[in-house]
Amino acid sequence: MPRTTILQAHALLILACLAWGGSYAVGRFGLSDGSALWLTLWRWGPGAAVFMVYLIWTWSDHRNVILPAIPRLIFISALGVVIYPATLFLAVAQTTALNASLYLAATPIMIALLSALVWDDRISGLRGLGIGLGLFGACVLVFRGSFSAALNFEFATSDVWAILSALAWAGYCVSLPMKPKALGEVPFLSVLVVLGTVVLLVLAILSGESIPLPDSAQTAWSMIYFAVFPSVLAFLLWNWGTTQVGPATAAPYNNLVPFFGGGLAVLFLGEAIESYHLVGGGLVIAGLVLNSLDQ
Repeated sequence: MPRTTILQAHALLILACLAWGGSYAVGRFGLSDGSALWLTLWRWGPGAAVFMVYLIWTWSDHRNVILPAIPRLIFISALGVVIYPATLFLAVAQTTALNASLYLAATPIMIALLSALVWDDRISGLRGLGIGLGLFGACVLVFRGSFSAALNFEFATSDVWAILSALAWAGYCVSLPMKPKALGEVPFLSVLVVLGTVVLLVLAILSGESIPLPDSAQTAWSMIYFAVFPSVLAFLLWNWGTTQVGPATAAPYNNLVPFFGGGLAVLFLGEAIESYHLVGGGLVIAGLVLNSLDQ
């Protein structure tokens, strides 16, 4: 693979994590309130409408590739578009942000192990060290550098949603190589989003829960952000980057999410820079550097 393509893939993975990190700051405006299914549907709904028009317009170009691959496309969509975000919203609503963040910080290890099991993607000593450093750095950020907070961590029954969310995301990342090679990234994501949105709409209606509506300009802008950046844009960037370098190589970039989340909170929410930001962020970046050397 050309060096330029590899560098582009890594840059896109970083941008995807930046969009997801922004969710930490934007989510402070109240998106954790309300039905998890309807919030997830809102996250994908506007993009699904655009993608539906795109698929109808280009159907003759893609149908011969899409139709035979529908079963695996449904499987990938279920993991990334339905289960992962819905259980994440449930986790945020029912458990502590610390617990939810910790389980998500473990996803790089899950992805690396699953990738080794499913795709025989080796975990070298250098890559393993990079993943370990990234996990440790993410934990420093999650626990805010507090050793006592780490020691006092307790598993709660509601944590099952956070664990399911982390497993679903790991499964989604590992399943991306199942994408039909003849299908471009835009039509691929279009199919995933449209299929997932149909499932979410049915489940949301059957749940009988109320539709969350913005009650302020801040909440409205927050909902718009979630509908554009951490969903459609970030997934498109992540899918392309992961397809180019593989799930195991892309996995450690997940640790950038709390790093960017903390940085954006400092920039836009006025939070102070603490020593744990520097230590945790440095470890995450060191892990990524080690991982990038193992190419």
